[in-house]
Amino acid sequence: MVYKTLQIMKSKLLLPHRYKWVGLFLFIPFSLLGVLFLYADFTIDALQFTVMHTDGINASNDNFTDELALTGVIISLIMMAFAREKEEDEFIHLTRLECWQWSVIINFTLLVLATWLLYDFAFLNVMIYNMLSILVIFIVRFQWLVHRNKKAAVKSFAL
Repeated sequence: MVYKTLQIMKSKLLLPHRYKWVGLFLFIPFSLLGVLFLYADFTIDALQFTVMHTDGINASNDNFTDELALTGVIISLIMMAFAREKEEDEFIHLTRLECWQWSVIINFTLLVLATWLLYDFAFLNVMIYNMLSILVIFIVRFQWLVHRNKKAAVKSFAL
């Protein structure tokens, strides 16, 4: 029975712990690139390509700076969200599940509000951030709860 409990606790979907730091290291430059693209019209010239349209006749010059930035941010957030903690136990698993539930509820609440309150390009901007908000909300809440629990454990141990 104990073996089965330990088997359940070991999730096969989590990445090694070091991926949290790799993800954080990648998140900073990719998010900076995304902000510069969105608000300062920054592009990387090497990412300028001619793309044929589906009709096979028309072509356009497209810059893939935004695709690179968004892909990098998504991959780095996934690395941070799905990285194991140093010590994975039942509390961490329960906290992880509750944080996912919180992030989904908050994300879709914000999406419903934006659907009714925002229009045109303002709504499009919200949708850009909405793609990432589930991961961001999860990471922030999960890390905050883990930190708070470790702090409480150290405080109770010292007493």
